[in-house]
Amino acid sequence: MDSERPQKVPRTETKTKELLRTTVADGPFSLLDTAMKEKKRVFIQCRNSKALLAHVIAFDKHFNLVLKGVQEITESHGSEQKQRTIENLFLRGESVIFIVKLP
Repeated sequence: MDSERPQKVPRTETKTKELLRTTVADGPFSLLDTAMKEKKRVFIQCRNSKALLAHVIAFDKHFNLVLKGVQEITESHGSEQKQRTIENLFLRGESVIFIVKLP
């Protein structure tokens, strides 16, 4: 009966890194991956009427982002916009609505 169980195959660190590289390069995270490698800025629309322009330093599967050179644009009541610059920022993935890579 014991031989009927699926065999546990140890995963090496190299195989794990290779798997992550292929899934990131082809999947929905490819935009973030290419923006990070090419050092291109991205536009991030967030909740609470906030938008960010920034360089992506790191990200994970939950869309948590580490950003650099962030320009935050906040729309307050009416059409009034406020801007501020933040050197480094950690953005929690649940606040991200969409991301666009800028040319």
